[in-house]
Amino acid sequence: MLESTFINGYAFWLLFGLALLASEFFFPGLIAAFFGIGALAVGLLTLLGVVETSAVQVILFAAFSLVALFGLRRHFKRWLQGSEEDLASADQDDAGFIGARVEVLTDFSDGFGDVLLNGAKWDAESSDALRAGEHARVVDHRGIVLKVTRQQS
Repeated sequence: MLESTFINGYAFWLLFGLALLASEFFFPGLIAAFFGIGALAVGLLTLLGVVETSAVQVILFAAFSLVALFGLRRHFKRWLQGSEEDLASADQDDAGFIGARVEVLTDFSDGFGDVLLNGAKWDAESSDALRAGEHARVVDHRGIVLKVTRQQS
């Protein structure tokens, strides 16, 4: 009698739902969480006395889980994983450097010098002979080294 009450009771559904939600941390795929939502919903309805028989609980669990899975998975997946599709085809200027105006801090010697961008000192390279105090434009970057060219007045 106790075993049948536990399986039909709200405690089973609530614990099952929490276990499914916790399993998502160990086996990510964003599927178990929606079945956990379904189990929690059935557990709450059973706790409130809306659902009593185990057949109705199983049917509601399946219905809630499938509606949550197909209705919400796309939105949660985009939110949790981001919307970037392919970094190779994406804009590589993710920092917004290209086209930025910089101030030359030191004379460029052998094509290398320092520039000021957004209040920070950056290493830079240029084929132009740039002097301290001039302004230049960023045309490319390799990691933390900016490639700059003389700004046309």
